[in-house]
Amino acid sequence: MSSIENIDHHVRSYRSALKSSLEITISSLTNSQLRIDSILHPLGKDPKNIDFSALIYSILRLPPEVDKTHLVLMGQNPQVFTDAGFPNVTSWKKITSRARRRTRYFNPHTHIGVSFISSISDVDDIVNLLIAYQSEWNKFHALLKSNYPTLQAFRQAIKSGKIITDLSISPKDWQSFLLALGKNYRLRLKRIYLRPQDIRLRLLAGSWIDYTKTVQFWWKNINLSYSSQTNEHLSQKRIYLVSSNLHSLSNLITGLPRIYKSTLISYLKKENSPLLETWQKIQSGDSLIPADDFLSFIFKNYSHLPEFQSDLNSSCARSGIISIPSSDYLDVNCQIFPISSLAKCKHLDPRLKISKAPALQRSSALILNIDYPLGFTAYHILNEILENVGKVCGLYILGKAAVLNSEIGDVEIPKVVFDEHTQNSYLFKNCFNTFFPFPNRQGSILTNQKAVSVLSAFLENEALMQKYMENNLTVVEMEAGPYLSAVTEATYDQQLPRNTIVDLNSAPFDIGIINYTSDTPYSQAKNLGAGSLELNGIEPVYLGSLAILQRIINLEESSL
Repeated sequence: MSSIENIDHHVRSYRSALKSSLEITISSLTNSQLRIDSILHPLGKDPKNIDFSALIYSILRLPPEVDKTHLVLMGQNPQVFTDAGFPNVTSWKKITSRARRRTRYFNPHTHIGVSFISSISDVDDIVNLLIAYQSEWNKFHALLKSNYPTLQAFRQAIKSGKIITDLSISPKDWQSFLLALGKNYRLRLKRIYLRPQDIRLRLLAGSWIDYTKTVQFWWKNINLSYSSQTNEHLSQKRIYLVSSNLHSLSNLITGLPRIYKSTLISYLKKENSPLLETWQKIQSGDSLIPADDFLSFIFKNYSHLPEFQSDLNSSCARSGIISIPSSDYLDVNCQIFPISSLAKCKHLDPRLKISKAPALQRSSALILNIDYPLGFTAYHILNEILENVGKVCGLYILGKAAVLNSEIGDVEIPKVVFDEHTQNSYLFKNCFNTFFPFPNRQGSILTNQKAVSVLSAFLENEALMQKYMENNLTVVEMEAGPYLSAVTEATYDQQLPRNTIVDLNSAPFDIGIINYTSDTPYSQAKNLGAGSLELNGIEPVYLGSLAILQRIINLEESSL
């Protein structure tokens, strides 16, 4: 029987164990996680059935090199690793995963992996991903060894497809698993067959100050990059902070997807893409997907090509857009948009309305758009920005969420956020509850919702979900609570409280939070992230981005 107490016990167990100055084993942390009966790991305790949803979720968020990793080191910056006896880790092979942004390196000679962390959320994430990955890998290994005494027999079972019936695997799960493994899936399957995993873990530093320093390094990189290109200082600027992604705002401002419509469609025809049928339905009126949103979706797939990159760079330069890649410390990229350029953009999305163009051109304010961070990193980032810019005029958060009362493609706008980190409930004026001027053609727009910011996707079970449902907390995400914790310290003359109700209706700047449903795992027993949002969720992303841009335009026009 799942219980909330089991979650608390598990979190205390691994956070306490990681205070050790020596390595700990993932195996020592596994039992406490399995006792949770996590929504994301429902078959964890079943030795005869592989939990493919949990395994796929973990594989997509861990680099492929994890298969060969014996030790994972977590630390905030290169100096932390050097002090612990691991110098020059940034000269090791840089590695990535498909569904989690994090700075990582791997030493193929020592089989040591390095993960840079920026908050306690990174620790929660890495630990539980590794537990699910290793426990399901080892279960898979044991089942393969018992069914196939030789590697040749195993290979033949894969080739013939007999493995699906032998292990009672659904064809859909098997196909999804192979896609998650990637192009080297045969090699990775061989590794599963040949040996079990016994990964060890070590946290090199985990103090509040260590995390603060990491974000300081990140901000210094942004500030220096901006100053070197403009001869101006962000400390003197009015800022609208947007936590979202790095494609939707720039696409709406530059209009490049619409400019390259013919080229993009020709690519679909050349590749005989199934998306071509979707485009034809859009053209004939048989699809509700907005044409511009569809073009933006496919532009993201081709924008890396040289023929697009040169125009993308020149278009951004003409618009004054500055793109700043992440530093070695924190994998959060950013873009800076001068608001004055919006009034001069020839290809600005026609859905946006500018009524006072001459006034807007006089604006000295900037839009600082960052890749949405993971969990409590949002608190550290917003705190750093609040301490180092002239004035924050608005905070706008656009992020995906698992939602208990809607469908994929819906938009949710909260008025209350409960934060698991602080156990605080934040009441605030979400501007988008009264200002959302764009209709959702494919789904609903749910205003005045209640959200919960969780510690980690793995740290949720039926007991906790039932508690949330009883309190009408139906939007499950990870960033809003940490952001509002930082807003609290910008509103009141004391440090962040805990276990209380925090009234942020008097916050010193505009606040807007928009979530879009990417998963409905609790109502449909569907794993959070086993799949991806894809085309059916692109409209709410761009609706949210349009609403944010229109809100900023309106505020600037009224202030000038």
